Amino acid sequence: MAGQQANRAIVLAWDGTVPAFARDMLRQGKLPNLAKLIEGGAIADDVIPVFPSKTAPGFASLITGAPPRITGISGNRVPRAPRGQFTILESLAGFEAAPLAAEPIWSAARRAGKKVVVSHIPTFAGEPVDATVRFSGYTLIAGRDGIVTKSTALSAAEESWRNSPASDAVPIEINFSVAESRLFGLFIDDPSDPQLGYDTLVIASARDGEAIRAKLKTAPAGIAGELFWSSPVGVKAAGNQDAKCYFRLFDLKPDGTDFFLYHTRPVRDLQIETGLDSTPGPTVLTFVGNGATILFQQGAFGRTIANGGNGGAEARYLETLVFAQHQLMETNRWALEHLPWDLFLAYTPFPDEAEHQWRGYLDTTLTSYDPNLAERIRPFLERAYQSSDEHLGLLLSKRPPDAFFALISDHGLQGFNKRVALNHVLQQGGLLHLDSQGRVDLAKTKAVYPPANNGYLLINSKDRKGGIVGSAERRELVRKIREMFLALRDGGQQIVKDVYDADIDGPTMGIGGEVGGDIYVELTPGYDFDPRIAPSALVSETQPHGTHGANPEQPAIRTLMVFNGPGIQAGQTLTNVHIIDFAPTLARLLGIPTPKDAIGRVLFESLDPRATGEGMLAR
Repeated sequence: MAGQQANRAIVLAWDGTVPAFARDMLRQGKLPNLAKLIEGGAIADDVIPVFPSKTAPGFASLITGAPPRITGISGNRVPRAPRGQFTILESLAGFEAAPLAAEPIWSAARRAGKKVVVSHIPTFAGEPVDATVRFSGYTLIAGRDGIVTKSTALSAAEESWRNSPASDAVPIEINFSVAESRLFGLFIDDPSDPQLGYDTLVIASARDGEAIRAKLKTAPAGIAGELFWSSPVGVKAAGNQDAKCYFRLFDLKPDGTDFFLYHTRPVRDLQIETGLDSTPGPTVLTFVGNGATILFQQGAFGRTIANGGNGGAEARYLETLVFAQHQLMETNRWALEHLPWDLFLAYTPFPDEAEHQWRGYLDTTLTSYDPNLAERIRPFLERAYQSSDEHLGLLLSKRPPDAFFALISDHGLQGFNKRVALNHVLQQGGLLHLDSQGRVDLAKTKAVYPPANNGYLLINSKDRKGGIVGSAERRELVRKIREMFLALRDGGQQIVKDVYDADIDGPTMGIGGEVGGDIYVELTPGYDFDPRIAPSALVSETQPHGTHGANPEQPAIRTLMVFNGPGIQAGQTLTNVHIIDFAPTLARLLGIPTPKDAIGRVLFESLDPRATGEGMLAR
């Protein structure tokens, strides 16, 4: 590939990659596809994210080359604008609902006549997509995932089944709800299965063997793979919407006395308007997106290792994660093989989701660190990274010779085991007032840490609806907040490292703006924000978790970027790289215009001058 110029590009985004952990796995040979990508390419493993280092701002900046102050995506939720029409308590989802104010790379590619596929990147789904095929699975979610056990299943009715499937034992009925649908199940002893006792669950939309939609067997969690998951099963969601979900029978007692059945979130079908004769199968059309994070956190999969469990809960949860990865991979396999594309952008929410669950237990800087616990938990996080590496391997196997490849990530993570309630401090300082019902009283409140939890405070300024703080008062208010926050101690530990005023620091740090924060707060590592409006204490202890959103200057929040293929000078280790440098560099490699609002730099040190040429290297 030396000396060639890229005509096309494949980009895969791993959400929430921790470079130090990836390096450890690389040294042990556990990420072979990433190793291959690095060996023939250029790597930056200390990439500086944006502030706050969260997913929506991170991806907005990756695809535009601009910081949050310019993109208008200042968090996973964004204050509403214009300010005069909305209070400091009103916000929009930063993923789909909030308007992107900067041009994304796919729009620049379209201006150059390129065909683009955007696969499930969880941002900006409402943007016009002329000449772009856009998969937006996160906008299709129509309910919650769930678990059905003997204790939660509904009582069986006395009605009999028609066309009951064959069974060597008397079938046992269960019925249960998913979204707005009632489904019916029968546990049977399958005559064709040599296992003794009940070994199979059939799921039907009515008490009729001809209405069976799934037939499930059990297998130990973690090794079953997608073979033991159902095909998509139709259900009704709110508003009588047609939706689908997948089922997995994790456990079934041979005597039928207990069972453990999981279903994914109901989602509406993915709509793909391609104009092609080839249409995708049900796996592509029925999005999964994420593992069973909330259920795992709630203990619904059983006792976790940290709470005295034997690893069974982690194995079940991890299988839901790997299954979600599998669905994304099959989507990208189909799209790469059947759709015309010059620029293919794909996303996976992993390893981020697993990092949130387990990073805190592996963080040696936390006072709660237990090496024995870390040793037991680490393999599960490694498996999450390996599933992302398998996703990378699939895309590499589909890469044409003229295609450049990039692996990117939006932020790293760090562990925490304590939460800090900034609103507690604001209340004690007389800057936040609640009414008799415990709600924020805007007529008396000068500043608040909003539930959006973006690492910044909003000032209730007079240019906002219901605001009371005048411009002449703002400077003194910021000084008072800074003084209060920097004085906070947890024992002898300083809690807040620094405080930034968006009016002063904004242009340099890329923060603030019409829909950004007013006062950004950097916590000491080991702490995370508690966004509750009326907390009872300043600091509360919690089980260790992983978090991000901190000042990107913190080493643990740095992340990964790898380039490989035509136009890249292999063997380069890149330094002083920001995620806003990605879009300009990709545009240069493809020979398309730089996105209009980009302020990041082209990473010329990664480029092969034989491919780009003298004229191309001139700015």
